[in-house]
This record gives sequence, structure tokens and C-alpha cells, in this order.
Amino acid sequence: MDNISKAKTRIHHLARALNWICRIARVIFIVLAVVGMIGAVVSILLPDTMDRYKGFFEQNTIFRILQYAADLGSMEPRYVFAIGCTVTSITFATLSFYTRYFQNFLSRMIETERPFTRETAQEVRRGSYFILLTVLYNPIVGVVIFLVTMLFSYLVDYGAYLQEKADQTNRIQGEMIVSFAEITENKSGQTGRHIRRVAEYTRVLARTLGMNEERANALSLASTMHDIGKLMIPSEILEKPGKLTEEEYAIIKTHTTYGGKLLENVEGEEMALARTIALEHHERPDGRGYPKGLKDISLEGRIVAVADVYDALTSKRSYKDAWEQDRAYQEIVKGAGTQFDEGVVRAFESAYGEIERIREKYQD
Repeated sequence: MDNISKAKTRIHHLARALNWICRIARVIFIVLAVVGMIGAVVSILLPDTMDRYKGFFEQNTIFRILQYAADLGSMEPRYVFAIGCTVTSITFATLSFYTRYFQNFLSRMIETERPFTRETAQEVRRGSYFILLTVLYNPIVGVVIFLVTMLFSYLVDYGAYLQEKADQTNRIQGEMIVSFAEITENKSGQTGRHIRRVAEYTRVLARTLGMNEERANALSLASTMHDIGKLMIPSEILEKPGKLTEEEYAIIKTHTTYGGKLLENVEGEEMALARTIALEHHERPDGRGYPKGLKDISLEGRIVAVADVYDALTSKRSYKDAWEQDRAYQEIVKGAGTQFDEGVVRAFESAYGEIERIREKYQD
């Protein structure tokens, strides 16, 4: 995970913490509002019991202002107590309302895929002015809560800045990935739209497996570099019309390790994802894949393995004709648990109609 992602994660965790603080504060405010209303009733019915709670509502700023504005001393103590309790109850009820507003906002921000924007920061700032109403009960508490909320608004603003930088970096990476993919396609002699189809199949499988749109799109883009290592393979082997010898096939298999080396020192989430795919898209769950014979394969590698093989089977190559789609479909299903991950194969079966529409749309 790069520095931008780490910073975004920290801010996200802070949002979750503030959300829980709001939940707790709201419960406290509601309880105090109810206690205030009960106190107002008790002060009328049982005035002698209220003397001990006098200090509770006298610290309320609104009640103090009310004392200066009206001659409460001429009233019976029980009515004064009732007014104090009622004002305190209304104050806490108001604070509960605005805390709920801020809590809902934090929940929306946590749940969205892009929580940090300039608009979000401005909304937090506006919410902080509502929270400032806490000074109506206690000036010190109100100022502290207001400052904490304002601080969070600036953190969200910083998160928006990081998001903008991340978007810029991702755009540059995307352009690089597409350029490398086109070079790879030309070098390997693959016709037309192989890379586009694999990318679209990958996106469909990722979404079927429950990935969110942003992650599925990132995986789709990274998958276009799955064969980047073929840049290092001699053209006479890549374009050989007949069956490869064992030595030639061994050379072909090195495109996975070459791909990993080419992407080893390139920064960025998409590039790291592309490197994982380049290294693992020919690994198999039964351990008979290459280059390392892994059984513990990343989900990204498992997804691209199915997408790549299905497109390879249904496409014409210099060494073979394209298979009929039904035959290719059965080959993928038959490989579940051995050549391919069972969960990915189930997703392939579930989304096969959409995959076929993509294949027909981007035919060579």
C-alpha cells in the first residue's frame, strides 16, 4: 500500500472513531433530555427534592441568560427549577438532533467508495457550526467539540487533496498500462482485441465475485499487462505456426517472470496489481502451474487465469484455430479445482451470458 492509500486509511479510521463518539454522545444527550423533562415535572410536584439538583441546570448558559433577562427571583423556586430543567432538556434534545445529523454524515462518508472530496470537507465545516450549539450548555465543552470537528474537516480536505493526487497518479498509470499493453500485443502477434476482451472478462468476473466497481475497474486495467513479459520472448517463438518444442515452450513460460521483473520497481497500486497478475496468471490450484507452482494464488491471478484461457481458446492463433465457444466453456468448467479456482469458475458460469456478449462485441 502506498503513502496516499495509508493516509486515506488513517483518515477513514478517524471517521469511524468519530462516528462511534457521535453514537455515544447522542445516547447521553437523549438520556439527559429525558432526565431534564422528568426534573421539570418533579420540580412542580415535589419541589423540596430539587434543591440538590439545582447546580445541574444552573450551569446551563441559556438558563443563566434567562436569569439576567427576567426576574426569576420573584417566582416560586419550584417554577424556577421547572424552567431550568425544561431549558436544559431542550438544549440536550437540540444537541441530540445535530449529533444525529453529523453521525449520518459520517456514516455516508465511511460507506462511499470516494469519501474525500472538497464538497465533503465543506459539509463537515458546516456541521461543525451546528455542533457549536454545545456552548449553550457549557462553553468549554462546546468550544472543544467545535475545534475537534473543525480539525476533522481539515483532515477531510487533506484527504480530498490526496484523492486528487491519487486520481492523477492512476490516470498516468492507466495511460502507461494501455501503452505497454499495445506494445505487447503487437510484439506477441496476437490479433486485434485479445487484451480488450481479457480486460472486459476480468471486470465481469470481478463484479460477479463481489468486488466493488472501483476495484473491478482497477483489476480490469491491470489485467491488460498480464503478458507484458512477452516483450522479452523472441518473435520467432511467439509467432511460430506449428507446435512448440519443449525448449521453446520453456522459453515461452519465462514471460511470467520477465513480466514480474519489468514491473518490479514501478510504483503505484495498479502497477503492483499488474505485477501480481503477470506473475500468477498461469499458476494453478493443483500446484502444476508456472513459474513457481503456487497453490496459494491471489484472487486477481485466479480471475485473469480464467479470462485469459477462455479468450485464448476462442481465438485464432498462429498455431491453432479458434475453438467453438461451447467447447471452450466446457474446458473451463472441467478445469475447476485443478487448472482454475472453483469459485472463479462458478462466477464464470454465472456470468457466461455477459461474457459471450463481450466476445461477440469485440471479435477480431
